[in-house]
Amino acid sequence: MIKTNYSKIAATYNSRYTTNYLVNIENEIKNLISFNNYKTVLEAGCGTGRWIKSLYNYPQNVFGLDYSLEMLKISKTDEPNLNILNANAICVPFKSKCVDLIFCVNAIHHFSNKEKFVNECRRVISDNGMLAVFGVDPHIDKHWYVYDYFDSVYENDLKRFPSLKLLKQLFEAEKFTNVQIKVVEEINNDIVGNDVFNDPFLQKNHCSQLANLSEEEYERGIAKIKNQIKQNPQTIFKTSVIFYLTTAKKK
Repeated sequence: MIKTNYSKIAATYNSRYTTNYLVNIENEIKNLISFNNYKTVLEAGCGTGRWIKSLYNYPQNVFGLDYSLEMLKISKTDEPNLNILNANAICVPFKSKCVDLIFCVNAIHHFSNKEKFVNECRRVISDNGMLAVFGVDPHIDKHWYVYDYFDSVYENDLKRFPSLKLLKQLFEAEKFTNVQIKVVEEINNDIVGNDVFNDPFLQKNHCSQLANLSEEEYERGIAKIKNQIKQNPQTIFKTSVIFYLTTAKKK
């Protein structure tokens, strides 16, 4: 699996939230905590802290872990007291049965061993606790213009991102119960012509898909976009992204 160098992405990562703050995902995380009265919460792959910061005023014990020190440094710039750990999500430095909710948002595709991550969650989550994975599934949703213009990006995402079907299988293999999948957020955006170059996700180090490309591969994709606009200045560059939530209980 291609490994993303987040030391290059960290400084510009939060620019994605200027386009869409994904407030529905935030609300869903809060609902999971409140409805189930979870007391201890851990985000695996917390990155720059977007999600755990939204829980900062909660009475619960909220922790985050991430493998990238550079991303964690960004998270500390405006919230120096965040409970964050530099650790690998497939080897969580917590005692068994001590966390009520483990969640990850747009991160599981970066975990080198997804089976081991789910197994580790099974160990760490308390009885009646929950594992919640937010993410996209390019196996069923592929309407993103980046896939059309940059060679190998879509194929790489098919390798990196677990399908919803696979996630369900991984959860059930670890004896999680009541596996549920639902849509939590939809982004539909049509950009016309040269405005596409104002899209933060088109910048090379703003998303993992493009950051994983070589400079030559990236420039070829940009050249394809420019050539398309030259042929048709009103070309529509479509983004249609669906975020799913897969949850399961530990009994």
